[in-house]
Amino acid sequence: MVPRTFHFSLYTLPLPRTNLMTMLSMLAWRTVLFAQDPGCTLTLQGRVVDAHDGGPLAFAEVRIASLGRTVQADAEGAYRINGLCPGTYVLQVAHIGCGTVEQRITLDKDQRRDLRLEHHEHELRQLEVLRDRPDEDVGHARDGLDREGMEKEAGRTLADMLSGMQGVTVLQTGPTIGKPVIHGLSGNRVLMLNQGVRQEDQQWGTEHAPTIDPLSSDRITVVKGAAAVQYGSEAIGGVVVTEPVELPREAGLGGEVRLLGVSNGLGGGASGMLQGGVNGVRGLGWRLQGSGRYLGDSEAPEYVLSNTGVREAGVSTALGYADHRWELGAYYSRFARELGILRASHIGNLTDLNNAIASEEPWYVADRTYAIGAPRQTVDHQLAKAEVAHAIGERGRLQATYAYQADARQEYDVRRGGRSDTPAIDLFLSTHTGELVLKHWLGEKVHGRVGANVLHQVNENVPGTGARPLIPNYRKRTAGLFVLEHVPVHDRLELEAGARVEATDLYVAMYTVDDVLLVDEPVFRNGAVSAGLNWSPRDSTRLRFNVSSAFRPPNVAELYSSGLHHGSAAIEEGDPDLGSERALKAVIDLEHAPANSAFQVHGTLHASRNDGFIYLRPDGTRLTVRGAFPVYRYVATDAAIWGGDLLVTWRMTERWMGTLKGSTVRARDLVQDEWLFGMPADRMEGSVAYRLDRVKGWSGVELSVHGTAVLTQRRYPVGVDLMDPPAGYGLLGFSAAATRAFNGNELRLGLRATNLLNASYRDYLDAFRYYADARGIDLAIWITYAFGDRSLSRAPARNP
Repeated sequence: MVPRTFHFSLYTLPLPRTNLMTMLSMLAWRTVLFAQDPGCTLTLQGRVVDAHDGGPLAFAEVRIASLGRTVQADAEGAYRINGLCPGTYVLQVAHIGCGTVEQRITLDKDQRRDLRLEHHEHELRQLEVLRDRPDEDVGHARDGLDREGMEKEAGRTLADMLSGMQGVTVLQTGPTIGKPVIHGLSGNRVLMLNQGVRQEDQQWGTEHAPTIDPLSSDRITVVKGAAAVQYGSEAIGGVVVTEPVELPREAGLGGEVRLLGVSNGLGGGASGMLQGGVNGVRGLGWRLQGSGRYLGDSEAPEYVLSNTGVREAGVSTALGYADHRWELGAYYSRFARELGILRASHIGNLTDLNNAIASEEPWYVADRTYAIGAPRQTVDHQLAKAEVAHAIGERGRLQATYAYQADARQEYDVRRGGRSDTPAIDLFLSTHTGELVLKHWLGEKVHGRVGANVLHQVNENVPGTGARPLIPNYRKRTAGLFVLEHVPVHDRLELEAGARVEATDLYVAMYTVDDVLLVDEPVFRNGAVSAGLNWSPRDSTRLRFNVSSAFRPPNVAELYSSGLHHGSAAIEEGDPDLGSERALKAVIDLEHAPANSAFQVHGTLHASRNDGFIYLRPDGTRLTVRGAFPVYRYVATDAAIWGGDLLVTWRMTERWMGTLKGSTVRARDLVQDEWLFGMPADRMEGSVAYRLDRVKGWSGVELSVHGTAVLTQRRYPVGVDLMDPPAGYGLLGFSAAATRAFNGNELRLGLRATNLLNASYRDYLDAFRYYADARGIDLAIWITYAFGDRSLSRAPARNP
């Protein structure tokens, strides 16, 4: 049953319905605090043993993820969980040197159950992408999109896929480019992990969308909050993890093919995946995957958004082997993209710029086409990864990972003399990263990991552009050390604490306008600490709390940008005197799901102090030989950011579900004593879903209607932007999905409609809101055919 969710802001809104919203909020929190769980007195106990010889597996972990409860077996493998309600539970059982297994049990009385693990069938897993492990991001609010959810979002960008999560919005540059925003923070404050590797792809640009093919993964996880101790610099707002897919370990063959069609852009896409094991070599698995998208110009309700076509193609392959001690893995991916930039965003003179901002329609509108002309950008990103892991006795594991990334980016401007096909910006970024992590046990309870990582990066401006580089050539070197320890105090309380130190050195070479070579070598030294807890006062309630510091040194663009950034249609100026940004953030996250209640509540509160907060601040306009453009300068200030998210799920009947959710962010510039520029407006979303388990051979039939309301952003610095924030807006959507099995294979169909009423609107977080409306109605239909061994083609996400 898919839940219906109702969202609303945790803050009082200046609307006539404010009192109603406040009352609903108070009612939801009253449900959290006072709902009772009668009759939860059952006990589950037993031993965790080796499946081969029946020997005890000392200090194994037994977890009921739905309750957030974990117990640890003693030296004889004995475990005990008290205070359980009658019902059905899924147990997750883990032990170093064993594969994690799940067992479903139904309790109606006290029960003894021995749990058996394949102690000699070791399947190592990287901690960063394990789901619901007790020693993973303790205290942090988390959200995720599994394979089924990703399939329903087929054809959307990675950022758009994530925008349905609590506290996540999208920073846009027209209809083709989007970056995730977590609790008001984006860009270099949101770390992207692609297959467990830091994504390095010129992410400093507001219009540089992550060059990640979401179809190369089966699950995306978002960690909300400062997570620099575990993940390093830039994890101030949060971390987005595209998780590696589990490789088959047994012989067999499975796969799937997916087709997609969309109406807004009159295009579509396709993807395919094939994976299997190898006969005679148990533990050896492989996977091949490919995808592509082809779209023409997008359309607003009243006109064509000219030159906004999309071309994408991606391929990935993985190979892995595991036995009871060793695991070896290799991965390669390539993702290429060509994006048109809204032609109306490039203006010839200051008068035309002011007229364009004042006009309700773009100054340039042409017939819809699939051609992509200047301005446009092309990106080609490659990732190669190799890793090896070894179990050290029964109490530790050592894992080493090396990765190489190559990122080629070209940006094309409308240029005179037939030079529009010559890139005005041509960058090649190469990055080598290495990581060594030891997972260990200290005594009977304390366990964690200690590690080191290094990065070597070189950015080069490719000659031949005929323009002065926007950012200079540079070399970057980073080294870090971290430790993170986890202490399960008892089965309802888990603690975690950690620390990191990190050093970054830059070597920057650039020419002045007088062709004088300048060399700069800034050095940055930073550290971070973290402390968190998970507490389950009762089976239905889980509280997470985390206080963490985080940091990021300024990137080269923030220090040395100088000139026109074609993709964003703006002039950007850096400041070489900027220092590291440091943040202290607290997050409290509460989930309440009573066993006998139709309501579930999930709320998050967050607050942070950011010193040296770097952002692009509007600074008027400037006329150049290439036209008139808005000017932005990188400036630093001290900022306070706080807000909240709330999700309420209501199971009306066995078939009807409703949801309501809302999020709000407030941010103050403490130096200027004004609201901070570029923060997301308050938003609310609601949905009603109807689901049938089976209808005439079809299963999982689901129909859903959902709506989004975004309020006008009224908290912004006055007189700074080129125009006031646009008016708030509301959108209506619809989705449907169904599955049919035949001959051991599976066919899945889906329909998704966004902006169903074709409303005209502009979003405050869209950099092109000055020039045009956002996309109008869009209908998408997808078809997936899964074949072969379904246990392979629908394996759960995990590391190779």
